[in-house]
Amino acid sequence: MKPEVATARYEFETPVTEEMAATLNGRLLHPVYSTFWMAYHAEVAARLTIEPYFEEGENAVGGVVEVKHEAMAAIGDTVRISARVIEIKGRKIVCEIEVFSKSRRIGFGKQVQITMANEEIEKLVAEAQARVE
Repeated sequence: MKPEVATARYEFETPVTEEMAATLNGRLLHPVYSTFWMAYHAEVAARLTIEPYFEEGENAVGGVVEVKHEAMAAIGDTVRISARVIEIKGRKIVCEIEVFSKSRRIGFGKQVQITMANEEIEKLVAEAQARVE
């Protein structure tokens, strides 16, 4: 991992669509941005934060995602998800996540990724696949 990752940040916006509404087994619970999608967007933001800093043959896997949903965002609103590296512990890279609707923070948390060589990931994937066969 390139050392510049220590100060890496990434931010993106996305509209809240009907697909992102709080649902359970296909049943609409609330027509607002769901915690599931907030967690997904936290993963995306964290991954895109560190990707530019991979060395040749290096990759990462997600290890932890934690989000706290503080307020609602309606369908049709736009949310902004930001991630920044706050800690590096060996192969673990921790990103702080914040989610905003307009100027109001609606969620926060952290996401941890574990860096490893592509060959190591391929081996772990093959082992997982072998358990299915």
